[in-house]
Amino acid sequence: MINNIKKYCDIVRESSNENEIAIQWLYENKLYKKVIGTLREELELYIRTFYLLNQNQIERERILNSFFEGFKWKVTEREMVNFAQNNSFKGWEEITYQIGCYFIHLTVLHNWNQEDITKFITLTEKKILINYINKYHNANLTIDSKFEDIIKFSLDIFYKIKDNMEYQLEQLENNIV
Repeated sequence: MINNIKKYCDIVRESSNENEIAIQWLYENKLYKKVIGTLREELELYIRTFYLLNQNQIERERILNSFFEGFKWKVTEREMVNFAQNNSFKGWEEITYQIGCYFIHLTVLHNWNQEDITKFITLTEKKILINYINKYHNANLTIDSKFEDIIKFSLDIFYKIKDNMEYQLEQLENNIV
């Protein structure tokens, strides 16, 4: 089991490091649809790690054994997001995940370079996202802030997710629940 945890953590870290290189390049080249998609990928790593960390030893072992045999987890991403939302997440994770899905799947949000796409997310989603960015990234965004104002914080958000995930990986490696 310990080797599976170490292998899992190594795989997550490697994937996260690749995401870090990608998001920096994508941001520098203003490929914002892909920036948001990469944020969502990082958030998925974070949520999976959170989920795994909060399972008992038997379930953790079952999940990892299945994973290393090449099978998908028997819990969906949606179920993990809901689990995380009900177990200490603050709301921004759900909104970030959902907005990331909008960018992964073809939606009107892909038109970010032609019009302000924040009008296509709900007022509640926008408020949660703006409150989070203002609180954790010392921004001064308002409900009238546009996508171009919000995207400026994408790298900061990425590093916040990455740092929080690293903390969880360390807890997992130390078998702390």
